[in-house]
Amino acid sequence: MKTSGILYFSVIFLLFSCGAKHDERQPDKTSNTDTVEEKVDAISVEVGSLEKLAANMVASRESYLNDGKTEAEAEEAFIKAFVDSLKQPKTFKTDFANLKKYEINVLNADDHKLRVFYWLSPYSGTMWHVQNIIQYQDENNIVTAASFNQLYEDKDDEGSPTPFFGHIYNLNTSPQKTYLLTGYGQMSGTEPYGVSHTLVIDHSKFSINKPLFKLEKTLKTQLFASADLKEGQSKEKLRAQLAMIYNPQDKTISYPEVNETKNGSVFSGKRNVLTFRDGMFK
Repeated sequence: MKTSGILYFSVIFLLFSCGAKHDERQPDKTSNTDTVEEKVDAISVEVGSLEKLAANMVASRESYLNDGKTEAEAEEAFIKAFVDSLKQPKTFKTDFANLKKYEINVLNADDHKLRVFYWLSPYSGTMWHVQNIIQYQDENNIVTAASFNQLYEDKDDEGSPTPFFGHIYNLNTSPQKTYLLTGYGQMSGTEPYGVSHTLVIDHSKFSINKPLFKLEKTLKTQLFASADLKEGQSKEKLRAQLAMIYNPQDKTISYPEVNETKNGSVFSGKRNVLTFRDGMFK
């Protein structure tokens, strides 16, 4: 009888011990869930803060229209906070949909490694000044970000018009990455333009100052064409005529020919073509 009792309690003890060890080996699913939730909450808080700054930026336009004062610090505060946020890897998959109500949109490159957030500055007049914020993720998932305005090395360019980009193409160069950005804008209400920019990324550093276009013997960092709108002429039609058009299949870019006349800049109706080879359009 004693033997049976001892065996019974031994079995119970072994079962209890195995159960305890099994519990010890179980991963802490609650901890993992908490980590994911914390990341989601952190992003939500960040987006919420950005939304408030975006609202302040948009609201500051009213004082600009009323008394001509530009509260540039409102836009600068948003840009700084936005760039800082976009430098965090967790935000690369965030769509920032809440910012669309402030007309802040996003454009993705064809390789989905680069994207540009953009909006028309609240202080723009007939000359458009578009804010473009770049975010890039490299092959090692390192994320970097910058304001396009900060990339101008020539300080004389500060305050100049900046475009709405419509397309971003990866030109498949190495070891640095080269992107072609094409877009449009307007110097004034009667002078639209088309433009193509170079963006070179080398070890997570951005540059828009590398020559990419060779026109005869002249090297250029961008292609630019503007023309004066004539009375009765459609601005949308003229803007389409001034567009820079890139063909990824044959790696060519066509651009409009503009003539300077005593009546202003006029689109001639002709387009020229450059082919990308040996790291340059020529």
